[in-house]
Amino acid sequence: MAESNKNSQFQIVSFVMGPALFAACLIFIPHDFISPGAYRVIGVAAWMITWWVTEAVPIPITAMLPLVLFPFLGVMKMSEAASPYANPIIFLFMGGFLIAMALEKHRLHERIALNIIRITGTSGNGIILGFMLATGFLSMWISNTATAMMMLPIAMSVINLLKAPGENVMTKGERNFALGLMLMVGYAASLGGLATIIGTPPNAVFAGLLDEFYGTKLQFGKWMLVGVPVAITLLLSTHLIITRILFPNGLRQVHGSEQLITEKLRDLGPLRTGEQRVLIIFALTSLCWILQQPLNLLVGRDMLNDTNIAMSGGMLMFIVPVNLRQMEF
Repeated sequence: MAESNKNSQFQIVSFVMGPALFAACLIFIPHDFISPGAYRVIGVAAWMITWWVTEAVPIPITAMLPLVLFPFLGVMKMSEAASPYANPIIFLFMGGFLIAMALEKHRLHERIALNIIRITGTSGNGIILGFMLATGFLSMWISNTATAMMMLPIAMSVINLLKAPGENVMTKGERNFALGLMLMVGYAASLGGLATIIGTPPNAVFAGLLDEFYGTKLQFGKWMLVGVPVAITLLLSTHLIITRILFPNGLRQVHGSEQLITEKLRDLGPLRTGEQRVLIIFALTSLCWILQQPLNLLVGRDMLNDTNIAMSGGMLMFIVPVNLRQMEF
């Protein structure tokens, strides 16, 4: 136990020492004898060496620090910082995946989905609408497949409420509800991914090709200006077609659905520290993506772009501890 406490204390000191040495280099290295870019690079190198030697955070995360810090510090552009690693689009994916993994690890995505479903009511069409909204929203940030895999068991639990004990027979309305709900989850997982660049890999690939061959940059916010209305229109159209034309269910209430959602939320418990911190980082990352241009105008240079915002958010998931004393992330 004592050895565990010593290791935790060492990690805490090492964790703080990295950025402290970085700040010391910026403040105390004489600026008269070295260029501004050089002492900033020395500061980043000191930070990285400290974290590499002590393993205060995972080694691959430390290796990504230049991708985030160099554009922020004005040392070089994101494309230049990323060139020794890979195409910047790869790191846009990586940042998005890291954020998605943090949401999944702390089950925050499940809490968001259940709360959305609870709001839309207990009628057949209301439940399908709730699943559509929850699945579509999560698919904006998490891969389509992962979103569908998370939502399908919840949908199956709701469908099972229609079956009386010992019976496998459903009415036509109940069967239509089950079909409509399962189809809606699948379609919403695909259509929601259209709303953002990171929603599905082809979006980012298209943005990268457009930049490479035509020199046109599609920023996160600009994509959303088109992607969100298109996704909403397609989602609502799909809901209308499924619930009104193909599989009308006529169910005024699915008995037990509200209790089921309440029980699942109760199982999750109150919002935990990890969820709170992931939610804050996720919200800040999303805001930076959307307000990228105004923020760059505010600081007077192109400090932010989609890739370094994504990587900053992803790395913060590893750097901001859930429990500082135990160095739990």
